Amino acid sequence: MNLDFFTVLSDFDLAIIAAYLILSCLIGIYLKKQASKNLNSYFVSGKNLPWWLLGTSMVATTLSIDTPIVVISWIRDPGIWKNWFWWSFLFTHCLVIFFFSKYWRRADVITDNQLIEIRYSGTPAKYLRIFKAFYFSTFFNLVIAGWIISAFLKIFNTILGFDSTLLLVIVTFVALFYTTSSGLKGVVINDFIQYFIAFVGSIILAVCLINSPEIGGINNYFQLVKNIPEEKLMMIPSLFGNDDFMTFLIYGTIVWWSSHNSDGGGYIIQRLCSARSEKDGALGSIWFVLNHYVLRFAPWLLIGICTLIIFPLPDSGNIDNETMYPLLIRDYVEGGLRGFLIVTLLAAYMSTISTQVNWGSSYLINDLYKRFYKKNESESHYVYMSKVFTVLFLFIALMVGLYIDNIGKAWVLLWSVSSGLGFFLIARWFWWRINSWSEISALVSSVLFSIGFYLLDAFEIVTISFFSKILIIPFSILIGLCVTLFTKPESHETLERFYNKINPAGCWGFNKKSKELKKEKILYPLIQSAFLASSILFMIYGLIKFISGELTLSLISFVVGMLILIVLTRKIYLS
Repeated sequence: MNLDFFTVLSDFDLAIIAAYLILSCLIGIYLKKQASKNLNSYFVSGKNLPWWLLGTSMVATTLSIDTPIVVISWIRDPGIWKNWFWWSFLFTHCLVIFFFSKYWRRADVITDNQLIEIRYSGTPAKYLRIFKAFYFSTFFNLVIAGWIISAFLKIFNTILGFDSTLLLVIVTFVALFYTTSSGLKGVVINDFIQYFIAFVGSIILAVCLINSPEIGGINNYFQLVKNIPEEKLMMIPSLFGNDDFMTFLIYGTIVWWSSHNSDGGGYIIQRLCSARSEKDGALGSIWFVLNHYVLRFAPWLLIGICTLIIFPLPDSGNIDNETMYPLLIRDYVEGGLRGFLIVTLLAAYMSTISTQVNWGSSYLINDLYKRFYKKNESESHYVYMSKVFTVLFLFIALMVGLYIDNIGKAWVLLWSVSSGLGFFLIARWFWWRINSWSEISALVSSVLFSIGFYLLDAFEIVTISFFSKILIIPFSILIGLCVTLFTKPESHETLERFYNKINPAGCWGFNKKSKELKKEKILYPLIQSAFLASSILFMIYGLIKFISGELTLSLISFVVGMLILIVLTRKIYLS
């Protein structure tokens, strides 16, 4: 159906969209002077962000335009439990709160890669920093930016009924403008606005669906939800009958600690390094966890269940599950509100793409250009080149985005190519024996195994299942540990410098001089992490029981989870 743009959207819709884009540009202009002082101000906002701003920015960045697409798609097939693919990272983020948020703040770095030459030394550390900078700023980050762009086109082509490339270019230009003008400060302030716009928008869509003719209000919803197959509403899949339970176990026990995000992840680390204090980093991370796993998920969960009522499986025709979200906006939201819903999607896209290009260019400038090519230039020169790299990065990302079709598969791909690295990213903070060769061998072996599996599958030599890809993890870890034990440890001087700067918990008994530092505990923060994870899981369970119509159990579960969260947050706040 080839619809005219101005037919699909009313004048009021267009006015809302225009006002939002203008506001984003004005924020960039207003903050331009603050961001142009030096790399510190451009990439980490002068290290003075309060908890509520950095935490909301984390959520906004993860709330990409692709996220509701995939989440709702997974709710439809195979069911709610599939979201353990990203729920499992709750355990990572809990460790970040009680361990890594303060470690990264103490490291006093602009990028996470900069830590490499603090924790390690010599030629291997130098080349590891170069390799990871190229790897994460180009291949890795470009795939992320690419699937975001792909999601944009998939959504708006569905809503508008025709090719939305021109709209993509306009919106991307606006994001590029305020990102290059105001650096991370402009990104996080726009993130703050964008998150709440997107959150309100998802609530509006959920209400529209509940009140649609097919459902007819909340009372009818609770009757109709009883007709949905039980397996779609399960938080944990059935133990018998298929591979779903094994997949769930892999998500919950392996995926979260084996990826490159195991000690925070690039854009999370960037914001932790921007915190004005260790306490702000921890509180911001708790605010992120609550929003990321509970608050923003609630309307998506309800929307996903509503789609199963309106478009029941398997007789829903040939509807692509990844186009379900924009289809709902097109067909179930009236003019005026439709414009606001479109703004929420634009906000989700811009919040993530702006972070990715800012984060990606930080690697290119801080870890490559400044470190190895132009070491003694002025700060204004580095800021200028940061903007150049940002523009170049985004242009390439636009090209990549045109070739990504299945977004969910792209998520899995990025996990697999770094799945052997996570163990060593965690271990380097707690065990003195880890060296630069540990990371190099684990990362290289993960990439090579992933490429090998991909080629075997692509050329139909062997069918590579998700379970087969799990083998990458033990192989890469084994190779990394062997390399670790057969290579020299880092020098006492390097380890002592790192320990005295970070004061980490763990095995650092080699260092006699460092005993003057207050020994960091490891058991108590682990217990706190476990309690926090349980509180969030209680609340997720409460949400699932609510949409299933089990209201009493829902209330009990949610209250228990909230009480645990309040106790933990209060303790951090008062510390």
